[in-house]
Amino acid sequence: MDKIRILVVDDDPFCSSLLLSILGDDYQVTTVNSGLDVIDISTVQKPDCIFLDIMMPEKNGYQVLKELKDNPLTTAIPVVIVSGLAEDSDQDLGLRLGASGYIGKPINPAEVFRVLKECKCNTALDSK
Repeated sequence: MDKIRILVVDDDPFCSSLLLSILGDDYQVTTVNSGLDVIDISTVQKPDCIFLDIMMPEKNGYQVLKELKDNPLTTAIPVVIVSGLAEDSDQDLGLRLGASGYIGKPINPAEVFRVLKECKCNTALDSK
């Protein structure tokens, strides 16, 4: 059986490694450290879910999220924001732009799995 594919986009190697260690046994995880190529990577790899940091150089997570949701090839991919920005306004903006969930940093493994379940990423293989 194929594993659910998750793309982690975070410029912080510690956070990427932490998500990889949390998810790596049960999911096929790809990590990238920039928001620049997320659309290209997503159209080729077709992830079932994207974990997206907000605070990144060159292109922030809000910009990436808007591009993902504006592109017909990627608009249906659930995007979970993973960010140290914990204000309600930050979460509201992400959700208004189309994010399916929001996880604060520091990352809590139980929260990761809870949000995956809420976003229906765990059922992505059912539709294949």
